[in-house]
Amino acid sequence: MTSSKRVVETVPQISISSVKEYVSHRHPIIQLNLTDGRGRQTLCLVKTTRTECYFGGSRPWFKCILCDKRAGVLYLNEEGSHLFCRGCSNLRYRSQAVSGSNRMLMRYFDADERAETVFDRPQRVKIWHKDKLTRRFKRYLKYREKAEKLSRFFV
Repeated sequence: MTSSKRVVETVPQISISSVKEYVSHRHPIIQLNLTDGRGRQTLCLVKTTRTECYFGGSRPWFKCILCDKRAGVLYLNEEGSHLFCRGCSNLRYRSQAVSGSNRMLMRYFDADERAETVFDRPQRVKIWHKDKLTRRFKRYLKYREKAEKLSRFFV
């Protein structure tokens, strides 16, 4: 199955977390200087907003210039001149492009990779704490179990 949609993981993107210190209630528009692979710079004005959090404070968001919806991530369009949300950019996730047994195989590799990254931390890993399994080790077991279940389909 082929589709005209591009994949999110291959498109240049900007996250609100990378510019959140520049977002304020007083100045809802921020200026971004985008540089493409050829070194060409483009100036983009992006609308932002903030929502109040339940326990105080606020959370910043981008606002898509086409649909005016809140978005945490904006993606560069094909021309490299504007930033849009995922829906307006006509993008899909990698997992949406895969079907059937290929999707199951991808899930197996993802679960296997997650299980390994649980223990790829620089600090020493504890398995037991006060006679209970640690959360990190439980997470490892969960991902390992998921990978084993999925591996049965491919053996």
